[in-house]
Amino acid sequence: MNYIDGLRLDTSVLPNGMSFNARIKFMERICLALSNNELPKYHFPQLELSEEEIASFLEDNTNLDETSFKELSVNLEKFDHDLGEFRSYLQTRFGYWATITQDFVQAIKKEFPNQSFLELMAGNGYLSKGLRDLDVETYCTDDLSWSKYNQTGNLKMTEVESLDALSALQKYGVGVDNVLIAWSPDREDIDLKILQAVRKLPVNLLVIGEKYGATDSKEFWDEAILVDDPRINRINQFYSHYDIVHDQLYLVK
Repeated sequence: MNYIDGLRLDTSVLPNGMSFNARIKFMERICLALSNNELPKYHFPQLELSEEEIASFLEDNTNLDETSFKELSVNLEKFDHDLGEFRSYLQTRFGYWATITQDFVQAIKKEFPNQSFLELMAGNGYLSKGLRDLDVETYCTDDLSWSKYNQTGNLKMTEVESLDALSALQKYGVGVDNVLIAWSPDREDIDLKILQAVRKLPVNLLVIGEKYGATDSKEFWDEAILVDDPRINRINQFYSHYDIVHDQLYLVK
C-alpha cells in the first residue's frame, strides 16, 4: 500500500470521510507530477488538520455513543498524524526536500529577470529543472557525497554535474549572477564554507532553508546577514508552508 492509499484508508473509517478528498487529491497530484519528472504546479496549502477542523469534525459527531466517539477520535488522530508524514514521504520517496513548485520558480525568474544561476548541492535538481524549463541559464551541480538513505540523486529531474560545492563555485562562480542552495544539511558546515567563498565573488547568495531549524548549520545562521529585499518577500508568497517546518527563501550576504 502506498502513502496516498493509506490516507484513503484512514478516511474510509471516518464518518463523512469524503470531506477530506480534496486534500488527498491535491497530495496525489503532487506525487503524480514528481513521478512524471515534473514540478508540482502550485505551492501547497496547509495539509494537516487545523484545530478548528478537528473541533468541528468532532462536534458534528457528538451524537455517537461514548465507545464510538472514542474510536472516531482515535481514527481522526491517526489520519492527522499520517497527513503530517507527507514531507517525510516526499523526501524518502522522491528526494524532494525544498518545496519547489512551478509558480515559485516562475516568481524567481520574474524577480531576477535575465539573470543566471548556479545551484550547489542540487540533489535531484528540482530547482534547476524549474529554471531550465523557463529557459533560465542554470548550472546544476552536486557530487552527492552527502546523500544517503533516500532517493536524492537517484531520480534526477535534470542533468546534474558531479561537482562538490566549493569546486562548483570555483568553476562557475565568477560567471553567474546568483548562487542557490536549498535545504543544506543542518549538521554540516559546508554552508558556512560556501558563504565565506561567495563573499569573495560578485554574486547573490539565495538560500532556501529554515533559520535555526531543519536546515543549515547553526554556524551558518550565526554568520549569515539576511537582507530584507522586497523581491524575496514577493517570491516567498509562492513558497509552501504546509506543516510545522517554516522554511523560506533568503537573500544572504
